[in-house]
Amino acid sequence: MSRALDGYSAATLLTAPKHAPLTVELSAHGRSVRLAKRPGESAHHLLLKGLLWACALPLHPEAQCELELGLRYRPDVVALGADGVTPCWWGECGSVKPSKLASLASTFPQAHIAVAKWGRSDLRGYASQLRGELALPRTRTAPFSLVSFPDDSLDRFLTDEGELRVSFDDLDIVELV
Repeated sequence: MSRALDGYSAATLLTAPKHAPLTVELSAHGRSVRLAKRPGESAHHLLLKGLLWACALPLHPEAQCELELGLRYRPDVVALGADGVTPCWWGECGSVKPSKLASLASTFPQAHIAVAKWGRSDLRGYASQLRGELALPRTRTAPFSLVSFPDDSLDRFLTDEGELRVSFDDLDIVELV
């Protein structure tokens, strides 16, 4: 049993009950992050944050999970720009309302936005749905990506010691714009 994975192994981590507390200590690219599951949050959602964070690190070594920015929304994963205040990369995990995505897209037109899904096999269909529901502002200059982590992500990308070995090259990605 792994201390980094709160007594679970990579193979059993998703069996953690939704109502039970869970804290994992994950590492990737020489960085580490401690994530605690909130009441009612699934282990899938918690681990999506870690996986997306690990993917963002090569491009944004300062990326953080759940950073409080004093904004209406709190990002699951974020990297701040040179000013140390404005997001240049914003990641959301799981189900996200189109109204939230539209707000983020217009508030941060120069920030790359990534929405991570677990085991979503048809990102093109989801992208088409979002294109119909979102009116992305013409002033947007950054990508808007949909990212699918496969159902076997923990087997493939997580060690029992909490190390994440994953990159965007390992995943299905569809650009919304």
